[in-house]
Amino acid sequence: MVRPSEISTPGGAILRGRTGQGAPPSLYPARQVGSKAKDLLALPEFSGKVLAVLSDTIYLSTRDGEIFWICPERSPLHRRCILVSLPPKVVSGEECFWQCTRLTFSGGPFIDLRTAREWSPSGAGTRKSASLAGLWGCFCRLLGVLNLLEVQEGMGRAISRGRALAEGRTLPAFPPTSIMGRVQDMALDLAHACLDRDFPSVARKGKEMIGLGPGLTPSGDDFLGALFFAARSLHQAYPEDFPWAEDAVSELLDWAKTRTHPISYAIFSDLALGHGPEPLHDLIGGLLDGRDLDPVLEAALRLTAIGHSSGWDMLAGAVTGMLMARKSVERRA
Repeated sequence: MVRPSEISTPGGAILRGRTGQGAPPSLYPARQVGSKAKDLLALPEFSGKVLAVLSDTIYLSTRDGEIFWICPERSPLHRRCILVSLPPKVVSGEECFWQCTRLTFSGGPFIDLRTAREWSPSGAGTRKSASLAGLWGCFCRLLGVLNLLEVQEGMGRAISRGRALAEGRTLPAFPPTSIMGRVQDMALDLAHACLDRDFPSVARKGKEMIGLGPGLTPSGDDFLGALFFAARSLHQAYPEDFPWAEDAVSELLDWAKTRTHPISYAIFSDLALGHGPEPLHDLIGGLLDGRDLDPVLEAALRLTAIGHSSGWDMLAGAVTGMLMARKSVERRA
């Protein structure tokens, strides 16, 4: 026998659905909402559609092509995400629209955002309290620990190469059938450009990485985006030491827009402009703030938990971008 279930809304109303073989609930209260997602929903006459439905994430597109997503609690926060306790049951192509305080889907369910807390990264407006030597020392200790971890598929294996370049050791080789084996020359060129603090070359050579790899968010996009994120963060914290080429980045973003999946482009362009998942903000912010290794390592491990290999790809890109600090440290020494 199936009994009706009751769900209490924040306003006190009771929605009745069924459990087991019956219909799913209609109301899904949002717990947190990223600043970008909140701004998109606030647009006049907002409307959109379901772009893709994965096992735990629903990607939405506005009528203007802006991307945001819905994912369960304990997922990494991002300025484009809405966190709910349980994602609604929707299908690709389904329409959605804003109705009062609710994101409503044409199939019936809606997400109530009345009690959702807005999220933006705590490290916004990057500051520094660490010397470059202190930052570099913590970064090298982090690389030593990361080198002990087993890396999944993707470009995460570039972390071992980053450690070798940071310490001036022999570079590791990669199996030719792996992603790193296929892109190792491109990745090495980018790493050397970072060591030379030649950011225009990084932006120019980065075109080769766009769209590289399978899935909605190819490994090349995640890697390059996080590299830009780290390089921009260094420039903001130490503008006299690290160059930034805004025109070159804008040109690359324009070029990449039609050469990768729209979801990946939204994430990549955000990274290049300094917006990423919470663990990446915590990782780079921890290095810049001069924190101990433990919270920096904890942020790195949280980053690696994103997606199948996306987190590792981003971590490897961030490690490559941080190689820019080596020459500055050596010059000051």
